[in-house]
Amino acid sequence: MSSIKGFLWSFIFLLTFGIYGSIPSYVIISYWEWLNALLYAGQPIYTLSLFVLFLWIVSLLVTLIYIVATIRAIVQRKSEDLGIPKGVKGFGLVSTIVVIVFMVVWYLLYNQVAFFSMVPP
Repeated sequence: MSSIKGFLWSFIFLLTFGIYGSIPSYVIISYWEWLNALLYAGQPIYTLSLFVLFLWIVSLLVTLIYIVATIRAIVQRKSEDLGIPKGVKGFGLVSTIVVIVFMVVWYLLYNQVAFFSMVPP
């Protein structure tokens, strides 16, 4: 039973690092030119660009955490304790469920894939 639990957690962590690796990267790449073209009083808003870049780096760090958690859940699947902190499990499970539900509802309402159908103005 514990090996199945390890594979289930690794699947959830795989989804989580897929979400936090792909969605922010796609949005940053798609919106980067538009973001740098924003002006306030005739001057570019570099602080906003730096803040968005910081958020992207944080999402990549979260992605690395979940890559390690996925590997650890698979390697330690036969152990009673997977050695993964409860916060990592909880955040991964809750955030994955929230994003997947959001994407399904978005698809049902607009017949488009959320995040990936968005284009800059």
